[in-house]
Amino acid sequence: MLGTIAKAIEFLKSWPAFKVFRHRDFRLLWFGALFSFTGSQIQMVAQGAYIYDLTGRKTDLALVAVFSMLPVTILSPIVGVLVDLLDRRKMLIGTSVVLFVATAFNAVAATNHTLTLAQILVVALIAGLVQTVEPTSRQTIVREVVGDQELSQAVPLQAMTFNLARAIGPAIGGILTAAFGFATCFWVNTLSFLGMTYAAIALKTKVPPSDRPGQPIKDLIFEGMLFTFRHPSLRMLFLMEGALSLFGVPYMFQMPAIAKDLFHLDEAGLGLCYSAIGVGAITGLVTIIAISNRNLKTKIVRIAMSSFGVSLVALSFVNNVYLALPFFAILGASSIAQFNTTNTLFQIISPAPLRGRVLSMHMWAIAGLAPLGNIWMGIAADMFGLSPSLAFGGIAVAIGAILAYLNQNKLVEPITIAEEIPS
Repeated sequence: MLGTIAKAIEFLKSWPAFKVFRHRDFRLLWFGALFSFTGSQIQMVAQGAYIYDLTGRKTDLALVAVFSMLPVTILSPIVGVLVDLLDRRKMLIGTSVVLFVATAFNAVAATNHTLTLAQILVVALIAGLVQTVEPTSRQTIVREVVGDQELSQAVPLQAMTFNLARAIGPAIGGILTAAFGFATCFWVNTLSFLGMTYAAIALKTKVPPSDRPGQPIKDLIFEGMLFTFRHPSLRMLFLMEGALSLFGVPYMFQMPAIAKDLFHLDEAGLGLCYSAIGVGAITGLVTIIAISNRNLKTKIVRIAMSSFGVSLVALSFVNNVYLALPFFAILGASSIAQFNTTNTLFQIISPAPLRGRVLSMHMWAIAGLAPLGNIWMGIAADMFGLSPSLAFGGIAVAIGAILAYLNQNKLVEPITIAEEIPS
């Protein structure tokens, strides 16, 4: 047994991507994020089940997602300026502390059996404000830690923290909720934010802000937007992941209803469905890490978008959870492959002075359109049913993938892309 474990460790050490872990600060960020994300995933199961038990409305599940993402919709392009100009390490510490306090507020109410939908919405809004700066700050720090040469390995490895959490967190959340109640999961999530707080405090890498004295703030804001929309590859990538966020990803926020109404599952069963998505996402990440040195990134995003659309349509026709689990896994693998590869492309293509603002446009494409997606799917699911809503979303994503194939000449591999603003 020990010999097998030793061989597995030696194999991992020989894996090119594993070499990124030699950077102390990367390890800190990686484990801090894993700890924090796992807590969030544990709470997600409990919170979704709690809301659906409390109100029984699919629209309310969507409403929580809308409140958590609305700040990103409004502010993401603007706060990219802050990421470029301010101390990102201090921003990461501050956001972790705010999330700790906000989540503790819900945990206390859940313990006292006074937690209301309105309170959950307020905390979701606060968390959404934090999410306008935290992911961009953390990801730009990763680039400073590992450098450009190892960025293609570091980005998917950093994303693996979320997806490892998505694989194990929901299962833990389902078990904890069934055994100890909802409040336990809220407390676990509260404590989990201490991991990222410690990691940010312990960082040694210098992350200097961009030096842009005297430039009007409106120019700083619009510079990142203009670069994104004038660059043919960035514009196409933005539209592709925007379509996935608008029509495809909202299924995630209907998972409590999908598990209960379509498959008649309890909280533990809901956790199993979430874990299937997480396992698929990890598989997708391992795959793109293994081929990260090949010029296949633009092909990956097209294939991933296509497989997502087909799988979501197929899921809408399934009424057995065991048949659904493979489709959940494919959805997890496809979404992470598209979003993560797009993240890498955005960072490689964007010039250093604009990196925070351009990357914030990538984050806006993922989360900025999500409130609209969650609203339409929540309302449609209440009016017409879950299955037709899922099928419509899958068809819309598939159409977007077809359009991407028809315009694939606009997607150019990074080695042929100049880091200059197109005229």
